[in-house]
Amino acid sequence: MDYNSSDIKNIDLERSFFHYTNIDNLESIFKNGLEPRIGVNSLYIEKTSKIFFVKGEKGIINIMDVWLKWLTAKCDVNKFIYWLGTTYMRLPFCIKSLPNVVVKKNLNNEKKRHKIYNNMKNILDNSVFLILNLEENVDFDYNDIDEVKERYYDSFLKMLYTKNSNLQDKRMEYWNMHTISNKYIEKEKIQILCNNSDYKASVILKYLIENNMKYVEINCDFLMEYYNYIYK
Repeated sequence: MDYNSSDIKNIDLERSFFHYTNIDNLESIFKNGLEPRIGVNSLYIEKTSKIFFVKGEKGIINIMDVWLKWLTAKCDVNKFIYWLGTTYMRLPFCIKSLPNVVVKKNLNNEKKRHKIYNNMKNILDNSVFLILNLEENVDFDYNDIDEVKERYYDSFLKMLYTKNSNLQDKRMEYWNMHTISNKYIEKEKIQILCNNSDYKASVILKYLIENNMKYVEINCDFLMEYYNYIYK
């Protein structure tokens, strides 16, 4: 792989911005830059096209834990039922306990969790983390709103968001950031994150977990279980 890259040991992990993508997208990204989109995991949730990213190694760790919970919560749910559920939860007369019971049941299902862990490992083996050289108030705004926080209720989000998320503050947090709506990121602002010439996102994530093991044990239950299930 001859794209512009930086080793994880040679960058400021605390202050860098990272974006995750499939390896098949790299040719287009390094030719045309990153284009804002409403992705599969944001379908029926986000209002406008954005590029999502995180700040720092804790950002990667936390978003991976949230993704594992989110994917488990909607495991084996077809697109129509998913759309129906996301629509229902935004209605004024929504009985909040009904979606919560479904989500909690899936999260507590070990078989479904393990299915998602295997899927996630396969996805990460074919994905990379990109380093984005972003500028505040040009590419993003720290005061921008997290549309999920704005549109869904706290008891639902508490099951899926990070343990230390402030659900009363609707602004985006370091582990779930996005660009200004419809903002394009130029290819000159993009590098690939690697670890000793290995670019796989699965390798990067394993490195970050092992270098932040105590934090993961305390704050990221699903990611900790994923690590033990996949690597132990």
